[in-house]
Amino acid sequence: MMEEVACLFEPASIGGVPLRNRIVFPPVTTGYENAGMVTPLSRSFYRRIARGGAGLIILGDVSVQPSFGPTPYLYDDCFVPGLRELTAEVHAEGARVAAQIFHQEYDTAEIAAVMKTAGRAAAMEKLHEEMENYCNRLDRRGIEAVQERFCAAALRAREAGFDLLQIHGDRLVGMFASPLLNRRTDEYGGPLENRARFALEVVRKVRERVPDMPLEYKMAIVRTDPPMGKAGPTLEEAVVMARWLVEAGIAAFHVSLADHGSIGDTIPPMGTQPYGCFVDLAAAVKGAVPVPVTAVGRILYPEQAARIVASGQADLVALGRALIAEPDWPRKVRDGRSSELRLCIMCNHCADSLVTGRPIACAINAEVGQADDAAPRPAATPKRVLVAGGGPAGMEAARVAALRGHTVTLVEERPVLGGQLHICATPQFKQEVHRLREFLVGALERLKVDVRLNTGLTIELLDRMRPDAVIVATGARPAPLRLPGAGDARMLTAWEALADESRVGSRVVIVGGGAVGIETALFLARPDRRVTVVEMLDRIVGKESPTVMPFIERRLRECGILILTRHKVVDAAQGAVVVECDGARQTIECDTIVNAVGTLRHAVLVDEITGRGIECRLAGDCSESSSGTIADAVREGFRAGCSI
Repeated sequence: MMEEVACLFEPASIGGVPLRNRIVFPPVTTGYENAGMVTPLSRSFYRRIARGGAGLIILGDVSVQPSFGPTPYLYDDCFVPGLRELTAEVHAEGARVAAQIFHQEYDTAEIAAVMKTAGRAAAMEKLHEEMENYCNRLDRRGIEAVQERFCAAALRAREAGFDLLQIHGDRLVGMFASPLLNRRTDEYGGPLENRARFALEVVRKVRERVPDMPLEYKMAIVRTDPPMGKAGPTLEEAVVMARWLVEAGIAAFHVSLADHGSIGDTIPPMGTQPYGCFVDLAAAVKGAVPVPVTAVGRILYPEQAARIVASGQADLVALGRALIAEPDWPRKVRDGRSSELRLCIMCNHCADSLVTGRPIACAINAEVGQADDAAPRPAATPKRVLVAGGGPAGMEAARVAALRGHTVTLVEERPVLGGQLHICATPQFKQEVHRLREFLVGALERLKVDVRLNTGLTIELLDRMRPDAVIVATGARPAPLRLPGAGDARMLTAWEALADESRVGSRVVIVGGGAVGIETALFLARPDRRVTVVEMLDRIVGKESPTVMPFIERRLRECGILILTRHKVVDAAQGAVVVECDGARQTIECDTIVNAVGTLRHAVLVDEITGRGIECRLAGDCSESSSGTIADAVREGFRAGCSI
């Protein structure tokens, strides 16, 4: 272990509970639970994080009332046995585990009643109203009932074997503390001492019920410049409130940005926030209290995490997406193998679960969300495997096949590995995609995969190598764009425009508003260049993460890019294109037309391979089952490597 990161592996303690290191897996919503019950998939997920070496794991969003969400519940004794199994399995791997108990900013029984009597639309309207007003309409009896739910859940958490309890200072608790959402005029509203009253009462009452269980508080903080988050105190107020919470019995703080706004603010995707974007919040709280503080927010690199601890900005660091992508982050760093880390690319594929309701998955780690037996296992019979294509699907397939003991050769017709990852990472805000390529290239080197560049898949190669199995991952090619009319505008594919911007003129029309078209538009945008995107559908970037889309839309506005949805390019005139919408036509002057209408599968020699009796698998964009995303490429490459 390098001296620079040694501080991460010094023992820590929260309220007398010892931790083996200072690395925390923060509370996340996995969606693996079934009607609030822990499932085998839940246990597998947290057990894997614990096995990777994290010191503390926080089970996120444990609801103290019946809920609509796919999270764990603790409002009834029936949930205790499953959680007890989970805590026992995490403990067996050497980690400590906390339950983050929370109350939604609404009463689920009331919403359910509206749903039953007035239908879904009325229930959703009621839900959104409550999310802005619930804390303001609760009377004293209602407040006491909610606080009793926290206390009852705390008792069950202790019975389930949790080491710690985290009070979620966002959601309803954060609403009460918020200067933006709390509009009460009684003893729970107005100045901070009143707005903090609800949280302090919850802490004191829980402390009385479980005096032997350390309490941590998730301090969700509202930024004022720029405005971000709603459900929590401002930073200046949080410093004061933290001292009061310590007096009430809080033994540690987990500091983050307040929610009730954009999920992309609290879980910042690539290129939108600096690394360590919330560490200043943790440092401010750390400077005010004598108890341990955990920092979170785009903490990714070992040296970065170590600096936060060594400098005294925080006592512990929480790695959420980083540990989802690389559960073995702690062990690899501890063992001096930081170069082997599969570093998160911050694409927010995992965070999409919060919006879509689907179980959490990872774009670059196909094992996430799978059962324990999904991990690559040694092959019963080692084979000679040929992988054609050095994009993400091909590299992942080669990596997994080599892990399983096969002798693997990978051929790539271009002079570098990476495939479309190079194109994907060209826009400035997507540079972090390069980390996936770096991981895969490094893994192939360590596994001694025979990589042959400038080498395509040919009949001669097949006959010379005589492999036992072939994985075809030859990707896709740009679909042709055929326009009537001669025109004199230069026609480029998006790939060509991204590779050589000097070929692009000052008036650009991009045909196709998918991910490639929009990213090309943002890459080409300049004050002296007019960029127009023409998309036939009624929306752009249909496959983009809903947590990323608001940032893309903002960038499009800032760059002055004109978006024409429900339009079709029907002709190329002299120095212009003609577009049509609902039968009406208009002419757009341009000197460059960029083709971003999509791609065509490029599966090479599949019939010839199978005709020779060779086992064959397809992976990535050349497969009919692929949607063209990084996540699909990695997942299909993983499956292909496991299937040989």
